[in-house]
Amino acid sequence: MTIEEVPAPAEGAEVASRSPASTTDTDAKEGGCCSSTKKFFLYDSTRPEIQAFYFNQFGRSILFMSFMFLSLAILELANQQAGCPKNENGAYTKCGNTVYGLQPSSMLALMAMIGGIATSLFMPYAGAVVDYSDRRRGFGKVCAALLVLVNFVQIFIFESTWFAMTILQAVVASAAFMANAMVLWSYVSAPNDHVLHGITASGRNWEVLGMFIFFIIVGAVQFASGWDSVTLARFSQALASFAGGVSLFLAYKRYPAVKAVKKLEEGKNLWIAGIGELFHTAINLGKTQPGAQRYLLAVSFLAGAVGSFTTLVITYLSEAIQMSSTGIIIFMLINMATQPIGVLIHRTAARRVGHKKNYLMVISFFVILTAFFIGFIAGPDQINWTYLFSVLYGVAYGWYYPSSNGFFVSLVPEELVTELWGFNMFASVILSWVPPLIFTTLNETTGNLRLGIIGILAFLLVGFGIVLFIPEKKSDAAEDDDEEKGSVETPPPAEADGDDKGLQDVVVE
Repeated sequence: MTIEEVPAPAEGAEVASRSPASTTDTDAKEGGCCSSTKKFFLYDSTRPEIQAFYFNQFGRSILFMSFMFLSLAILELANQQAGCPKNENGAYTKCGNTVYGLQPSSMLALMAMIGGIATSLFMPYAGAVVDYSDRRRGFGKVCAALLVLVNFVQIFIFESTWFAMTILQAVVASAAFMANAMVLWSYVSAPNDHVLHGITASGRNWEVLGMFIFFIIVGAVQFASGWDSVTLARFSQALASFAGGVSLFLAYKRYPAVKAVKKLEEGKNLWIAGIGELFHTAINLGKTQPGAQRYLLAVSFLAGAVGSFTTLVITYLSEAIQMSSTGIIIFMLINMATQPIGVLIHRTAARRVGHKKNYLMVISFFVILTAFFIGFIAGPDQINWTYLFSVLYGVAYGWYYPSSNGFFVSLVPEELVTELWGFNMFASVILSWVPPLIFTTLNETTGNLRLGIIGILAFLLVGFGIVLFIPEKKSDAAEDDDEEKGSVETPPPAEADGDDKGLQDVVVE
């Protein structure tokens, strides 16, 4: 799972030739229902790079959502190979057997850990390609092609191939997803904030629409066919590869070639240049923007915790709660449906108490909610209560991401938002592998899945503590549409989301 990213006017990207007035005037002349629909889905869509943005958002969201169904298949195949029996609900019981030296319940966490490390190592190179080379579009094409190809290969997941498929998905697909996201946001530009908000809001609508349509189709097929998790995953990967691949193809047909915006020093390779840029940015932030520096440190822990929860909760529901794959699909659907409530809470709270207090409130909500989840949801007897937590976590995810985005924008001078957003993306993934590592270690040594989730709680508390000491650089009164300056991602999935990027990528704005 991965995380999503907050877009900003891209350095070096082409700027819309139309004036702000022309956009407004055109919309006003059209009027009526068609005008409202266009603003909702196709804001400023006359520019090819904005059309590409919408196609990319739609396609990558489908490829992201397919991971949830693949996760269920990986758990089933791992349990089958370990020889664990099923209970009357169709869920596998914990039998103590191992596969490839690990318990089946550690496989998704292992996948998230490997994916987090691979993405963290690849992100500096991806950022340097975008900034220091003329190959931005070609690099994006390669990453998009790899993302589609790896998802297509998952169609051939069997008991003899599932572990290799897991590693392939964790390393290649995760890194390609985030690199494509970096290219995507580098092309987003606008003459002013009003137009930018309209573009990013429409892009978010396409992203949510893609995830929701895909989830409904695959869920309906599962309920109608009664397929097991592996067969359903093959279908979902085939559908995602086709629909996502077509959308990404249409996106990259529209992206223009862009020249390098920075000059690479002689003797430096791109990865070293990317690492150096991150290091110098971190040092300079401490001198010029200490609030932003502390925010990025805090988000390294908070995004790692929030993003990891998606992967780990699928394992927990399947292995500890003994929930069937159908029950987990319902859990996820409820979570998606309730996230708009969190967005509304953010909008109300941010305007009343300001960005920092709003951010602290949602982190506190996550901490309390996770503590209750660990303490109360312990086994199959509490299976019905998990759906209540699905509602509450939906609210939490819908609240967290726009709150984080709004707080970031409030701390950074407007002229630096673009420059620092790549660093923000990197900060969101650099520690994403640690909570899964803690989960795997505790699961393997104690066999207690509840104890394994404590890593998430610890990361949330550390992040909360750092946010407390972030100075509020300017007026903390939230402006309208702050949450529209970004969407979820880091996936993950992990999120993103990820989004690039788990449930963290599924925020409806």
